[in-house]
Amino acid sequence: MTKVVEKKATIRDVARVSGVSVGTVSRSLNAPDTVKPGTLSKVRAAIESLDFQPDARAQNMRRRSTLTVGFVIDDIANPWHASCFKAIDAELRQKGYSLYLMSTHGQASEEAAALDMLQHGRADGMIMTINNEQDPRTIKRLKELRIPAVLLDRDIPLEIDAVLTEHAPGLRQATNYLIELGHRRIAIITAGSDIRPGRERVRGFVEAFERAGLPVPRDLIRSQSLSADYGFREATTLLQMPERPTAIIAAGNRILAGVLRAMQQQGVSVPQDISLIACDRSDIAMLYPGPITLIDRPVEEIGRTAAQLLLERLGGSNARPAQRISFPTHLIMGGSCLPVRR
Repeated sequence: MTKVVEKKATIRDVARVSGVSVGTVSRSLNAPDTVKPGTLSKVRAAIESLDFQPDARAQNMRRRSTLTVGFVIDDIANPWHASCFKAIDAELRQKGYSLYLMSTHGQASEEAAALDMLQHGRADGMIMTINNEQDPRTIKRLKELRIPAVLLDRDIPLEIDAVLTEHAPGLRQATNYLIELGHRRIAIITAGSDIRPGRERVRGFVEAFERAGLPVPRDLIRSQSLSADYGFREATTLLQMPERPTAIIAAGNRILAGVLRAMQQQGVSVPQDISLIACDRSDIAMLYPGPITLIDRPVEEIGRTAAQLLLERLGGSNARPAQRISFPTHLIMGGSCLPVRR
């Protein structure tokens, strides 16, 4: 018995049934806004009756679509970025997109190169965290972006979707907790004021002291970088002070690694000699010293939301205003804080 192979409908079949040209069918598929409503209805009815399935590869070539999204970060060693990548990648894969990782190592020149490369045919959109919100070169490039983008935890005066973290409340809660334990010499090591996390974390720290009616220990505010080296240098300096802090808030994943290295070198034990609070879940925070009290945020939900915002843009929602979605932070108690020894 000979097996009959049913022939698939082609774009020419759709054109014949709907009584329009092949070009009109193509525009109905790729640019429906350019087709008259009556004609569009005929084409769609023909597509449904013939069970026509467009060739995705051909459509991508016509649209110059890459089905790739760029993920631009400043530090590939940051565990937060790894967790966020996994959440974004899982969301995008459901829609047929691949995620392309680019690390700028905190260098403005590499960041500029990444933005230029991705928007000139290498990606359909991008999700990114920038090194400096005040850098005029970066702002100029973002203003001239040709593809949709979503900013992660950065705040700039442009019409770009952003997913933010409310850092100040978490830092305020953490600082207040240490104050209630009797600490007054509390240090914070965090990013500089050129990015939102640095500004907001310092703001929450200062507000906690002000609300408690206590003088702010401004000599213990170290706000310049998120790197492990910066955390190590500043923690070493703080621990060598004649009146060293009784508690440190390591406000950054990589900062925490540097702070712990400094404590190890100085022979300082947590929490017996000094109390410690970290930011974000990481292996080191959860394991040492079992675990560290930390300011947490829903990283997976943040990643999924960023991916969903970008997919909306890629799906044609270019007319809507830019959205800014914020996620909360909260304190998770661990074993790294004790009342101050008097």
